[in-house]
Amino acid sequence: MADLEKTTVKATSLPTSSVEHGVGNVGPLREYVGESSAAANSGQLHRKFKARHVQMIALAGNIGSGVFISIGAALQVGGAPGILIGYPLICVMAIAMLTVLGEAVCLFPTSGSFIDHASRFVDPALGFAIGFCEWFGALTVVAAEGAVFPVIISYWTTEIPAAALMTIYLVVVYAFHLMPNRWFAEFEFCTGAVKVVTMAIVLLTSVAIVAGAGPTGRTSGWGANYNGELPVFPNGFRGVARVFLYASWATGGQEILGIAAGEAKMPRYDMPRASINLFIRIILIFGSSCVLVSVMVPYNEPLLLNTSNVAASPFVIAMGYAGIKVLPDIINVVLLICLCCIGSESIFIASRIQTAMSKMGMFPAIFGRVDTKGRPMISLISCFLIATAMTYMCVSTTGAIAFNWFSSISATTTFFAWMVIPVTNWCMHRAIKAQNDPAFSLAYANKNRFWPSESIFLFVSTLFTFACTFYVSVIPDSGSPSASTFFETMLCFPVFIVAYLGYKLWFRTKIQNPKTADLVSGRRELNEEELEFLDKYYGQPMWRRVLSYVRF
Repeated sequence: MADLEKTTVKATSLPTSSVEHGVGNVGPLREYVGESSAAANSGQLHRKFKARHVQMIALAGNIGSGVFISIGAALQVGGAPGILIGYPLICVMAIAMLTVLGEAVCLFPTSGSFIDHASRFVDPALGFAIGFCEWFGALTVVAAEGAVFPVIISYWTTEIPAAALMTIYLVVVYAFHLMPNRWFAEFEFCTGAVKVVTMAIVLLTSVAIVAGAGPTGRTSGWGANYNGELPVFPNGFRGVARVFLYASWATGGQEILGIAAGEAKMPRYDMPRASINLFIRIILIFGSSCVLVSVMVPYNEPLLLNTSNVAASPFVIAMGYAGIKVLPDIINVVLLICLCCIGSESIFIASRIQTAMSKMGMFPAIFGRVDTKGRPMISLISCFLIATAMTYMCVSTTGAIAFNWFSSISATTTFFAWMVIPVTNWCMHRAIKAQNDPAFSLAYANKNRFWPSESIFLFVSTLFTFACTFYVSVIPDSGSPSASTFFETMLCFPVFIVAYLGYKLWFRTKIQNPKTADLVSGRRELNEEELEFLDKYYGQPMWRRVLSYVRF
């Protein structure tokens, strides 16, 4: 597909200089990234990601401490019914979000994704607010994973200084971003594949433990969550509400698919497939995990209290009681891979958001520079420096306290992103209708079959889960209410409000008029080669199309 990116709408071929707005001179993303030699020298990101890369980048970010350890913390506070309510709900919300986001991404596959869409269809101030939270939240994730790295190593030894281990982690995380983006994509794909295979082994082992396998047979407390020995909801409604936060941390963040699609070869083909594959896998992984964990480990298991170590993993606890010795060490190794993988992915997201917001006039123009290999080096270096500083903050006690507050931004950013996306979708549809644009009547247009049902469900369910999380932040299930408890979870809330109002008042932005909203810049229409490819694909029998999804 050497000429895949040549056919674009007219405004997307503007020279680079035309998109470098000054700060405050807000405009939609006009860049269109291609694979031709002209594109390679135009100072734009390169479209090198294949469908397998896009879906694995998102999936890899969901297999880590969230499924191995945090699910145990969720079990402890919410009980078996709590995790069986919270995790499936967030997973269903995720597919709704991907479906809603997919409409805009297939039309406007810019590197700013939903940030660009919010700015062009709703209000530039809204785009800035959600973009800033996502950018800063991604950087705190890099540091958070680095802080956990020495904790995981402590499973084997405590002799190595924490700062030295953090340095090793940072070198691995940064290394692949100094190469062309294809190397990063392959790194994410390979490490993601390792995590998926390991997760499959862990789940199969758990099924065997439930059936009585292992040197000592079933685990201690087997089935206690279901046989009436324990109260059904240990912390009532507030326990279930806290599960929503754990579930969103573990399974949320799939909106990054939209940003990754900005470097995908064929967004119209890649994005919907990646969304479906990702949804099936997170449902299988998290659905199976919730059921198996709730059967194997009672929610009052004392080892679940040690939430900072792999020993707190309900899978490891069950394997220990069953007498299985080797697999916990393998899980620990995979957790180390998870940390590096998620850290690398977060640097990718932060640097691309920073680059996009620079091109939109929201950050200084220097951060929008991209070299001939498609790397936004200025953004990458600045993200490296900020993430490194926050990582080493965790070495000191005072710095760790400050960092805990910062990292709470990433914990709740998902809720804000998932409310912004449906609002943006409604405004995009309104603009398309107001301008009589044929976007959804063209061949192979990606239009939601049940619109606006998915967007309404996404907005309402996200608002509900956010309200539940806000409630338990104000009135915790244990201890007395305090500002510290609130901001450890909800710091993103005031940051988002201040970012929105501050940008709006300073730059005097206005709500976008649907009759004049930009439906041209960054838009990508299917070219002849892509149309021919899709003709052949949809000309196949249904069973062949279904089989094409069965791959990494």
